[in-house]
Amino acid sequence: MSITTIRKILGGRALYSVSPQETVRRAAETMAANNVGALAVVETGNLAGVLSERDIVFRCVAKGASPDNTAVADVMTRDPVTLDIEESISDALAAKLGDAFRHLPVMEGGRVVGLLSYRDIPAEYLMMYERFREMSSAHADDAP
Repeated sequence: MSITTIRKILGGRALYSVSPQETVRRAAETMAANNVGALAVVETGNLAGVLSERDIVFRCVAKGASPDNTAVADVMTRDPVTLDIEESISDALAAKLGDAFRHLPVMEGGRVVGLLSYRDIPAEYLMMYERFREMSSAHADDAP
């Protein structure tokens, strides 16, 4: 099996983004219109964070904040872990994609160019990675 890069998986897919000053409602409308679960939060060309469905639900709606009056900056995930577009899928999984994060910003030349979703990872990679983790855990238990 060849090593698949993030570039190959993203394959020219559009990047959907929002500014930190935008309202949560407008961001949610952008997500719905484009059928995506997260947006890159970009300010003056730089990645400021990621806004996910979970951010909206847990940090806005569940706390009784109004999506119409809450800025994206107030609920987004700041300083997200990022990946380079040339990294491998195993690098993405090692960066906690699927464990701690469902979406990771992908960078190229210092600019955000995409969002990698856990759902983007081919099933065979997920199975191999899980098997590797199981084997690594078993070997760690055997250590003196």
